[in-house]
Amino acid sequence: MNKLILYIAMSLDGYIAEKNGDIRFLEETPGPSPDPDYEKFYNSLQAIILGGKTYRQIKNELSPDKWPYEGTPCYVCTRHADQYDPNVRFTSLPPGRQLLDFIYQRHSGNIWLMGGGEIVRCFMLENLIDTYYIYVMPAVLGGGIPLFPAGFPKTSLKLDSCRNIGAIAELIYQKKTE
Repeated sequence: MNKLILYIAMSLDGYIAEKNGDIRFLEETPGPSPDPDYEKFYNSLQAIILGGKTYRQIKNELSPDKWPYEGTPCYVCTRHADQYDPNVRFTSLPPGRQLLDFIYQRHSGNIWLMGGGEIVRCFMLENLIDTYYIYVMPAVLGGGIPLFPAGFPKTSLKLDSCRNIGAIAELIYQKKTE
């Protein structure tokens, strides 16, 4: 079964990064290492979707020496699809149904919608996210890049589970089926 899964961490006040893109607050409260839940999730994936800003942040800041998702097809949504990186596929297909159908034709199963917020909004506009894994970090940033930027319709979800992983709150929601 094909599922689009948002798997992302945010501050208590809803930000995935500070205004300048800094995400050091995520490292201030590390989860278990290795994290068996993340490994299980990651091993269930067929592909990853991320935006250009998220790609650059991973490539340039978080993991400049080695692409952390090697072997998993990664699709980077960008207006500059003529770039080259052997680890990813740049696409100018609009984030949403058209891109999702394109990926499912090549990789059926679970797809990780990594972020950022603008990409998340595009998929929410078409109600395409099936499962939301939201990790709430014990930090209040007071501003920054929101996980859910304005401009998408009201979305009702069904709480699947919530638990704490140390100081981190894990919330898992499912798309409501009418």
